[in-house]
Amino acid sequence: MTNCPPRAAALGFFDGVHRGHAAILEETVRLARQLGLTAAAVSFSEHPRALTQGQAPPLLTTQKERRRLIGQSGIEDVLLLPFDRALCTMEPERFVQEILLQRLGCRALVCGSNYRFGHCARGTPELLRDMGRLLGFSVRVVPPVMCLGQPVSSTRVRACVENGEMEQAAQLLGRSFSVSGTVVHGVRVGRTLGFPTVNLAPEPGLVLPRRGVYAALVRIDGERLRAVTNVGVRPTFGGGSVSIESHLLGFDREVYDRTAEVEFLRFLRPERAFASAQQLKEQIARDVQQALRVHSEVNL
Repeated sequence: MTNCPPRAAALGFFDGVHRGHAAILEETVRLARQLGLTAAAVSFSEHPRALTQGQAPPLLTTQKERRRLIGQSGIEDVLLLPFDRALCTMEPERFVQEILLQRLGCRALVCGSNYRFGHCARGTPELLRDMGRLLGFSVRVVPPVMCLGQPVSSTRVRACVENGEMEQAAQLLGRSFSVSGTVVHGVRVGRTLGFPTVNLAPEPGLVLPRRGVYAALVRIDGERLRAVTNVGVRPTFGGGSVSIESHLLGFDREVYDRTAEVEFLRFLRPERAFASAQQLKEQIARDVQQALRVHSEVNL
């Protein structure tokens, strides 16, 4: 038997840590307190579809952000298991007994109603309940959280982000969708136009918003700054790789190599090529005014 503390564990991948995930995590914390257990989340370091289907979907959160957001719910331990071939082909009953009960010391399990696990996704909440009755551990199955008439899911959030529907994504997440990364040197086009930008290098494999211009907020060193953010390839200047460039309103300090987080509030317009730099400059000025109105609406 394991020497680790007895745990109540939330089960799932928790990409995005949306409102549905929050309900599972909150129930786990309540159950842990009720039973005198340590509240934990058991997930995987890699998305299972990277192995089972050869390619993972673009993720809503990095591994570091997923840990942080899960921890904010009151979960004390975040356990990320490597999703390898051995785990992928493990029968669900063996996963419960050898991994959850013996190795991780779980005494109570919490999952969503659509949770699947084990070889060929044969494990279900019903199987967990049956094994719980047989082996003496508690199981709580959390019903879906509904929003706009449908269950909240990472797939729905991802679709909203890819379509630029940032306000709907925020309803599903319970917060604004954001992307974090290191501030890097850009091509300094914005500065020549009078609108210097902070350029972000997000981790690969993340979902990015629809190309275009957004009213946004940028967090740097604890400051939350109003911004106009462009996601795109700078078509007016010949294009290139997709970048995230934020013009911070009323802020013009050097912040290279620091970590920044861009919160996307509202889609303003699609990205497009302009006939001249002057036309682009005039449009950015209009974007700034439109973004200021959005910030005013949300009391920022």
